[in-house]
Amino acid sequence: METNVLNATLAAKQSRRHELARLPMEEKLRAVVKLQQMAAPILKKRGQTRSVWAF
Repeated sequence: METNVLNATLAAKQSRRHELARLPMEEKLRAVVKLQQMAAPILKKRGQTRSVWAF
């Protein structure tokens, strides 16, 4: 049972990676900027400053 769940999870993860790899470069950059925007407040609370790319 657990092996089936693990195999299904790994297959889904691989499928998602392939989907992301096929995205146009603009979409990949948007994703990076979104992650930067999400991380910035957390890092600020830790006393670190990071710049978020303008896109």
